[in-house]
Amino acid sequence: MSSTRVPRNVGIDLLRVFSIVMVVVGHAGSFPNDQLLTVWRMPLFFMLSGFFFTPGRSLTSEFTKRWNTLIIPYLAWSVVISVWVIMTLWGQPETFFDHLQSGWAGGSGQSIYWMAAWFITTLAGATILRRFLERFGSLVPWIVATAGIVVAYVLTDLVNSGALDTHPLVDTPLRLGLAWPVMFYLLVGELLHSLLMPLVKKFTSHVLALVGIALVGLGLYTTMTFDISAHYIQAGGFGTPVLTPLIAIIVTVGFILVFATWVNDVLQKFPSPQAAVSRLVRTGTPVVFIHGLALVWMYQNGFGEDSFEHFGWRVLVGVVASFLVALLINSAPTARLLSGAAQEPNVFRKRGGLPS
Repeated sequence: MSSTRVPRNVGIDLLRVFSIVMVVVGHAGSFPNDQLLTVWRMPLFFMLSGFFFTPGRSLTSEFTKRWNTLIIPYLAWSVVISVWVIMTLWGQPETFFDHLQSGWAGGSGQSIYWMAAWFITTLAGATILRRFLERFGSLVPWIVATAGIVVAYVLTDLVNSGALDTHPLVDTPLRLGLAWPVMFYLLVGELLHSLLMPLVKKFTSHVLALVGIALVGLGLYTTMTFDISAHYIQAGGFGTPVLTPLIAIIVTVGFILVFATWVNDVLQKFPSPQAAVSRLVRTGTPVVFIHGLALVWMYQNGFGEDSFEHFGWRVLVGVVASFLVALLINSAPTARLLSGAAQEPNVFRKRGGLPS
């Protein structure tokens, strides 16, 4: 009996890299009409995580996996960040103690040096919650996740009205409270995988890619035309009820269709770019931490203006430095500790020596 191995969709892997780049861009500063990015940026990140959810794993196995791939790197990077804070703020002991305390505790007042750390703990919590609810069938997780979104909206309204000082889901240790509503986007990602990948196999790339472009355009046009509120998940904000999540889903569907077809078709023809994408997609966790330090350093060293020039420099340094350092980490014995992944061969060496 012979079997044909279905090639991995490298386009979707590149979309995951793209989503990480957009995280860096979103943290580099504000720009005109930046709601066109923030309306879908973080939901895309979480939906792609759900896109690769594997059913049937035990809760113990899930916890072990998330502990090794997310929590251990989170703790290790917290140590690295702590050392960085002490070194850069050594002459201001009260200040660096405040940063260390809030950084390790998490919650709404978490130090700027832990800028994007909440992604990691929230993703870990949401995935474990999703795995726990898997035993109850397909309906219960959706009910729980939808309830989480509704509660997040209610609490946001109470904060905005002054009835609450802080958002209770945000003001939890390591912002783990956000795992409840964020699970909604994990479930959407699972659903998109089951609905879209059969279409990718059935229909031509050109048709699906054009539909994808149209969907992205529709989502962005609707956001701008009707002044749809953006996502600020880190603060418990999910935008305009129904419309903001719906637009994020529509844009994500569009990106998946484009990257799974046209982009994948191009990458499948060239082995070297495939290998590069494979390496880059494993840098997500360290990039989350490194880019925050890089951006804070830029703001502290003369690149903190709101001008387009300074924004461009922050994006360039944030993206390039983060990915380069992350690739080095993944090529070193520190890979397991700081990246949660197995050590890879040195990306900057070719077999037989350094490249010429």
